[in-house]
Amino acid sequence: MAIKRGIPYRRGYLLYGPPGCGKTSFITALAGELQFSICCLNLSERGLTDDRLNYLMNVTPQQSIVLLEDIDAAFVSREERKDVQLAYDGSSRLTFSGLLNMLDGVASSEARILFMTTNYLERLDPALIRPGRVDYKEYIGYASEEQIIKAFTRFYPQEDTEMAIQFKDRLLLETKQVSMAMLQGYFLLYKNNPKEALKNINQFRKRI
Repeated sequence: MAIKRGIPYRRGYLLYGPPGCGKTSFITALAGELQFSICCLNLSERGLTDDRLNYLMNVTPQQSIVLLEDIDAAFVSREERKDVQLAYDGSSRLTFSGLLNMLDGVASSEARILFMTTNYLERLDPALIRPGRVDYKEYIGYASEEQIIKAFTRFYPQEDTEMAIQFKDRLLLETKQVSMAMLQGYFLLYKNNPKEALKNINQFRKRI
């Protein structure tokens, strides 16, 4: 249907938010659900050129997810470029226009899903994330109350929901910004002892 209407058979998504909140994990889970492969492109690879990038995209298999992680580390907004040095200045010969052409120009491939991730949405050039290159933006933030409860009950299935709610309440008194990576790391300290996990919640930030 999309082809008949002249719409390219490809989609671009941007996941943004604090580190450790599950951006890459979400993409991995999605690839497993769709049975797609994941092709990671490192835009900061030494010696990467526009031609090399186009070649890599052309040989990307169909039914795959192309992942550009930490896109802000490769290119900053043109408004900031005078003040902010590129994270890997001098190591890559890739140009910004070359990246844009790869995303939606004549060299862009069909039948693929493109994901970009960043911790700093405000650093990205508007041309990079405009509609047609990025079709959908989604914020992946800190764990919600419901997510904390579900994470506790999944890690400790033998415990009831009441203990999970107590854990959530005490945790949010200690800190309002809890990433899923932090939460998982804390649970691993008390793999078989949920009562100790609850008891030592005041040491949450010290222990991870």
